[in-house]
Amino acid sequence: MKEAAGKTAYRYKDALYLNITNRCPTLCVFCIKNSWKMDFRGYDLNLKNAEPQTPDVLKSIIAECNAAGTGRHCPQSAPRAMRAAGFKELVFCGYGEPLMRLPQVIEICKSIRDAKADGVPAVKIRVNTNGLGNLVWKRDIAPELKNLVDSVHVSLNTADPEQWKKIMKPLKEYEKEGFESAVEFIKSSKKLLRETVITAVEMPDIDLKKVQKFSEELGVKLRLRPLL
Repeated sequence: MKEAAGKTAYRYKDALYLNITNRCPTLCVFCIKNSWKMDFRGYDLNLKNAEPQTPDVLKSIIAECNAAGTGRHCPQSAPRAMRAAGFKELVFCGYGEPLMRLPQVIEICKSIRDAKADGVPAVKIRVNTNGLGNLVWKRDIAPELKNLVDSVHVSLNTADPEQWKKIMKPLKEYEKEGFESAVEFIKSSKKLLRETVITAVEMPDIDLKKVQKFSEELGVKLRLRPLL
């Protein structure tokens, strides 16, 4: 049965995911949000232009932890609730580009990190992104994620700038500098964050060996993703 429309926090495996926007600077050919009608494994991720604010996101985290089937009511603290529910990671990933809402990502992460002062063990925080945040905000945003985000997974998919345009289908204002900007974001993130990963969807026309070599040249890991 589908969840209520506009799901903000949802579960996948041992991680809790946050769907905070449906906006995106790309129209990737492999994106499933249209073919799956904004559904992801029973969760309706269509926010209907009602992007959640930070207090609502934190409440959604606690509510989803309570629904995780632990048999007990989770504490009214997002990090404590995640620990009680057994989640190992908090991931910004939904049907949109989370770094379109950079200020909210920072606010949410600070709320999670501030709980360490109360003796709550740190929760790993990851952002899944297409890497265009620097173009969106017209500055290098990696320093703003330092000490807040542990890991970024950047959906680059190819080592070829021209193929990147065909696969990612960026909006016009991101087309000319998009690939280079995403690579610069990867380089900056590698210097400042604990983990930076390039991801690539396993599509027939992508030379995955070249992507692997490119990731090695940048000094970051490569994670392959199945084509859904």
